Amino acid sequence: MIKRTKLKKSKFFIAALTMLSIMSANSFSASKKSSQQKQQHTEWKQITLEPDLDGDGIKDKIDVEYAEMGGNIYLKFTPYVFTEKAKFEKGKQVEKTITKSDFEEKFDNFVKGFIAEYPKKNGGSQPAVTEQPIETQDTNAETPAPAVENKPEETATTINNKTDETDKKPVSQKKNTVNSEGNTENDKALDSLRESNMVKAQNTVLDNKNNDNSNNSAQNQNINSSYSYIKQYFGKRTENLTFNFGYDKHSPRDMDEFVFIKTATSIRKEPNSNAKVIKSATYSQKYKTTGIVKTNVGNKSDEWYEVFFDNQLGYIPKSAVEKREFDWNDMMKKVDKTNKFIKEAVSANKKIYVLDDYVPLGGGESGKRDKFGNRANQSEFGYIDKSFKDYINIPDRTIMVVEEENDKYVKVKIDAYDNGVYYLKPSSKKYLKEAGITGEVSRFIYVDRSSQNEMIIEKSGNGWNVVTSSFVTTGKDAGNSFATPYGTFLIAYSKPVMSYTGSGGGVVGDAKYAVRFSGGGYMHGIPSVFEPKNTREQRKAATAKKIGTYPESHKCIRHYDDQIKFIYEWLGNSSPGHSEGFRVPSVPTVMLVK
Repeated sequence: MIKRTKLKKSKFFIAALTMLSIMSANSFSASKKSSQQKQQHTEWKQITLEPDLDGDGIKDKIDVEYAEMGGNIYLKFTPYVFTEKAKFEKGKQVEKTITKSDFEEKFDNFVKGFIAEYPKKNGGSQPAVTEQPIETQDTNAETPAPAVENKPEETATTINNKTDETDKKPVSQKKNTVNSEGNTENDKALDSLRESNMVKAQNTVLDNKNNDNSNNSAQNQNINSSYSYIKQYFGKRTENLTFNFGYDKHSPRDMDEFVFIKTATSIRKEPNSNAKVIKSATYSQKYKTTGIVKTNVGNKSDEWYEVFFDNQLGYIPKSAVEKREFDWNDMMKKVDKTNKFIKEAVSANKKIYVLDDYVPLGGGESGKRDKFGNRANQSEFGYIDKSFKDYINIPDRTIMVVEEENDKYVKVKIDAYDNGVYYLKPSSKKYLKEAGITGEVSRFIYVDRSSQNEMIIEKSGNGWNVVTSSFVTTGKDAGNSFATPYGTFLIAYSKPVMSYTGSGGGVVGDAKYAVRFSGGGYMHGIPSVFEPKNTREQRKAATAKKIGTYPESHKCIRHYDDQIKFIYEWLGNSSPGHSEGFRVPSVPTVMLVK
């Protein structure tokens, strides 16, 4: 008998692999005549699972029919929810095919995903689609420069390398008990029930499969072969990452791999333009994707994204979307790389410095983009060698280590830029300030400019926990605006309101909860000018609808007002009593911009 898969070991893959290969309702009818003939001679058996599908604390059930044909096991899942009328209400049947070799792992993953995705009575499950209708542009959403301000005394906050993180409970665990599957963490009995039911179901199928010695060669054809995958997305997450959100109002669940609708289109039942339309997709909507498939019509080479929504699969033409992601793996690689850089420096008794080159309403010329895409605005030149010819632009708040200094140059090492060594002119030394980092950084903010999203994590025991995630709007490189700079930056401070000046120098608008990360680049809420007052809320709403679409800010990172408020409070305050309300984070917090 095939060995039983350990559910705990595969639990990490649940959210990432959820429903990856669910077959659409007509999948078993592809090549209908042949498949119907096969099924007439195939014995279908049934088992029943008893999970809580709708999250009301009462057992529901899933009838699982299964049959072996060739190298595959075919399954039909029919959900039944126990209603207030003390009756079972039948839901939509979902069909799935799993190869024998993959059965142990994929059966568990599928069932857990099916339960997590099932609509909950309390709204706990997250929709697979984020709908954002087309909006009109607010050309006054953000004026170029923030109002003049006095820089706060940024008291260096330090990390004690000997702190026992296992004794600390992260903020996220105090405020929310919803896990990455949309289920409550404290429902251990239910979790145990699910696992025991899945083990029972899996072993029942395996036992019957192994006792069936029939091997009809005519059944070895994969009936799903009409949809040929060009690429599949599995969205595997690192094992040391948990998802106990502190704030999840704008946090998409199970959307690690998704497509952004850039042109209104139709989602079809099959990957061809003549197939039945099952949903209209409008600009800025986002759908979970499981892969790219070839069209199933003739010899055409059209490519379609396979998307999952409303417990079903659909197909969108590749030309109508952009592939995006919540790149947890890249985030963790950068986190580990940054902390390794810091630990190596600390072990060598080297101090961590930050470039402090911010001048309100200043910053010099924009200059040409360097190889990392950064402009010279509010930056210093980091020369490739001692000849002081070729250089990169080092943005304000960049983290670095001083390797050597004399009267001719200051040699620095910067982890974010290829872990490279760069040379500063002696006149730039005055901009280097001790960062106050004496050990591993425990809080990170990760911003993905290409996918227009953000993930925030903090240390939790020996691993990391996701505090919140959201779509955002980053900077656009055009005219008097700048792209959000690429790099690794130490958060400077936050303030309750960020004011904007007009061409005459007066304050004409603002944005709530500003967090400065590089030069005049802030994380902040929805920006708008004050006048006309009677349309301000409508203008803010129009700007908010653009979040998660394309870069269009002047350098900053726009957030929903409630999202940035949570981040502002989560950062804490190690400099209370400042006359202008500036708050240095309670512990060093690093932003990673991809």
